[in-house]
Amino acid sequence: MKAYLHSTLIGLAAASLILWRPPAALAAAAPVLTDGQMDRVTAGGANVASSSDAQAAGRFALTGTTGNSVVAPEPSPYPGQPGLGPTGGAADGTALAVGTNLGAQGLPPVSASTDVVTAGEAQGNQMLGANFNHAVLGAGGVAFQVGWTFIYGAWIGL
Repeated sequence: MKAYLHSTLIGLAAASLILWRPPAALAAAAPVLTDGQMDRVTAGGANVASSSDAQAAGRFALTGTTGNSVVAPEPSPYPGQPGLGPTGGAADGTALAVGTNLGAQGLPPVSASTDVVTAGEAQGNQMLGANFNHAVLGAGGVAFQVGWTFIYGAWIGL
């Protein structure tokens, strides 16, 4: 009886959620913009980012990370369309981790790890991009990783 009552209550709760949910929005066709509205529409640009992390464990632990990014927009070649200029961007990141026990015996094992992520996106009808990421794990608790991303976007033939 208890199991029947429990399942009935769960069923009623589920049914009430379905019946009392907010009505779904009905999407219509996209509105048509006037020429004056279209003159204020801007597009283009680029975003790049980098993230670096390093960890090391041992009697002596050393970590270091770097991350840089730059975006370089150019003026639009199309009169009245300031947002349609070509844009390039680059991001890089490095991470180094060294863990060592300095030859001491009886200590927990050493460890080192790195994580570097770079990413970017550009807008345009002509885009170019490249990514590189490489990690090197050395002997005795040494890890090094480097990554970079380059992106470029332009609006051509408008």
